Amino acid sequence: MKPGVARTFAVMHGSVSRMSERMLNELRRHNYVTPTNYLELVSGYKKMLLSKRIKLSDQANKLKSGLGKIDETREKVQDMSVELEEARVKVAAFQKECDDYLVILVEQKREADEQAKVSLDLLQKIKVDEVKCLKMAEVAQADLAQAMPALNAAIEALAALNKKDISEIKSYGKPPYLVQKVMEAVMILRESDPSWAEAKKQLGEQDFIDQLVNFDKDNISDKTLKKISNYCAQDDFMPDVVGKVCVCLLTTGFVHFPCDV
Repeated sequence: MKPGVARTFAVMHGSVSRMSERMLNELRRHNYVTPTNYLELVSGYKKMLLSKRIKLSDQANKLKSGLGKIDETREKVQDMSVELEEARVKVAAFQKECDDYLVILVEQKREADEQAKVSLDLLQKIKVDEVKCLKMAEVAQADLAQAMPALNAAIEALAALNKKDISEIKSYGKPPYLVQKVMEAVMILRESDPSWAEAKKQLGEQDFIDQLVNFDKDNISDKTLKKISNYCAQDDFMPDVVGKVCVCLLTTGFVHFPCDV
């Protein structure tokens, strides 16, 4: 026991003894103070000291544990702060990407709207063109219906021609104007030189009439049609006019077929 504590116990024991004598003198009551009381005081103090030490030790341990947890929490907070800063940077980057992507989406939507408008306009134009095509088909069908009799008549006329008729045409040194025009048109349809010499040469072919009858009238080139249209536009280049010149000129019905169609 420390000297200071021992002196305090001595003072306390002496004080109790003096107060006991005073109580006896004043109240006539005895209070015995013995060495056992002193030992009990010391023993009680030791128990109290041990209890306080245990309590303080527990509190110190709790404080130490709490401080350790505070330090641990502080470290975690620091780590979380670093992670939070990194996350903030990533979020900012993601936000920028989202903003950029939003701009792209807006642009794509604008382009899609424009394309939809163009598609709608194109669809309307297609419908208009479809109506025009149907009308053109009706007109073409009507023209074809008008041209077919002339074509059939021309084919029948061609089939009725004989060598004598061909020889009659070939005999011309300088053919009449309308005969020459008809033969020029025939040469153009056959994509040959539209000269009388070439016409006489082809008239000499044995299957010339068969070639005309079997001519591929459905695949005449645009270039040929353009050339032949100049003949069809002439007032005197008509079957009823040309037919007065010679039997062979009945072929003008065949010549006029592509012009009418």
